[in-house]
Amino acid sequence: MSKFLFFDIDGTLVGKSRHITEKTKEAIQAAKNAGNKVFLCTGRAPTSIVGDVKALPIDGIVASAGGFVQVDGKYIFKNYMDQYTLSEMMTLFVNHGILFCLETEHAIYQTPGVNEFFDKRHNKEFGDNVELQRFFELKRQEENRIPVSQFDLEKTGVTKIGFIAPDPIAFYDCVKYIAPMFNIVTFSKYEDDFINGEIILKNCTKADGVKRVVDYYHGDMKDTIGFGDSMNDFQMIDTCEIGVVAENAPDKLKAIGTCFFKDPDADGLADAINELKLDQ
Repeated sequence: MSKFLFFDIDGTLVGKSRHITEKTKEAIQAAKNAGNKVFLCTGRAPTSIVGDVKALPIDGIVASAGGFVQVDGKYIFKNYMDQYTLSEMMTLFVNHGILFCLETEHAIYQTPGVNEFFDKRHNKEFGDNVELQRFFELKRQEENRIPVSQFDLEKTGVTKIGFIAPDPIAFYDCVKYIAPMFNIVTFSKYEDDFINGEIILKNCTKADGVKRVVDYYHGDMKDTIGFGDSMNDFQMIDTCEIGVVAENAPDKLKAIGTCFFKDPDADGLADAINELKLDQ
């Protein structure tokens, strides 16, 4: 029986190198050749799906953590935030000094300071690695990042908001207004002096995207396998019949995993795919 395979990108398909290993590409191609359906299931907006990820033999994409669902080259679902709620959220964040990115189908609209925040993090993590510095610069260009001053609230739909709070207390002041309507996923660590993460509509998660794909094919959720590494994969891993989780994932995510994979840069994901015998 063929399976529906859903792959997160960052931390799953790609590790710190930001590239998919040849062995992983071969394992996915073999799974595809065996009749399985292959999908990206990512928090990235469609415009952020760049690099060698685009060359994978995929059947579709669940992007923006469920906000966009594309199958066989066409969108079967797009989910946008209410424009009045979005306007209030933007005002709330500006007043609290929170940086943010508005994720849309064709561009990412961001406030001043977002690029500088990530450049600082990249420099701290990778130092003078020229290859990675070039990768991030090219990725930024391909993603079509635009100043939020050019955003047209009345004409452009937003599926998800990424945020960076240099002052955690300021963000906590906002949570009581956000939590009733949105899922809040954080990526920063307890010891960090900032909070960063994403705001996702409650009725729109990666798991909802998975279900929409399976329904489109009139398939069975018992034939689903999800691969992920962070808390924005939680619903996907919890919903799929088999959840393949990174060994370095948060404990809460590992607790619901069926099996695990090691560092994707060391072919850990490829090994996990092969152990599931998806090429047969």
